[in-house]
Amino acid sequence: MKIQTRLITRIAAMLGATLLLGACSTPQLGVSNGKFQACSFAPHCVSSTESDPKKYIAPITVSTPQEWQRLQALVLAMPRTEVAVRDVNYLHAVTRTDIMGYKDDVELLYTPAKNAVDIRSSSRVGYYDFGINRARLEQLRSQLKGGSSGQEQ
Repeated sequence: MKIQTRLITRIAAMLGATLLLGACSTPQLGVSNGKFQACSFAPHCVSSTESDPKKYIAPITVSTPQEWQRLQALVLAMPRTEVAVRDVNYLHAVTRTDIMGYKDDVELLYTPAKNAVDIRSSSRVGYYDFGINRARLEQLRSQLKGGSSGQEQ
C-alpha cells in the first residue's frame, strides 16, 4: 500500500512538473496595439508595457534612428543570441542560457515618435529567473548610454 501511494505521488509530481514546464515553454510573443503580449503569471518576465509593477521595466530612451540601430547591435552581440524576427521597428532575439541552453526571448519595439524603445525579456522554461531578464535589459540600457560594445559579456 505504501509503495502504491509513493508511486502515485511521484507520477503525479512528474506529470505536474511536465505540464508546468510545457506551459511555460510556449512563448507568447509579438506586438498588438503597440504593446507586447502580457507576461505570464510566473515571475520570469519583465516588460515596459506591463501594468504589474513587479514585471514593469522602463522603456529605453533613444534620440535617433542610429541609436535604435546600435541598441539592436548590442542585443545581437550578447553571447548565444540569434535573430528570430527583425523588422524596421521590431526585433525578437532568442538567447540561450550558458550551461543548460534554455531559451529566453528578448523583444524590442522602437517608436520614433516617442523616442523610446519598449523592451521585454522572458524565460521560456521554469518558474523563476533569479532576476536575469531584468538584469539583461538594464545591462543593455547601460551599454547604450555608456558607449560599450557589449562584447565583454
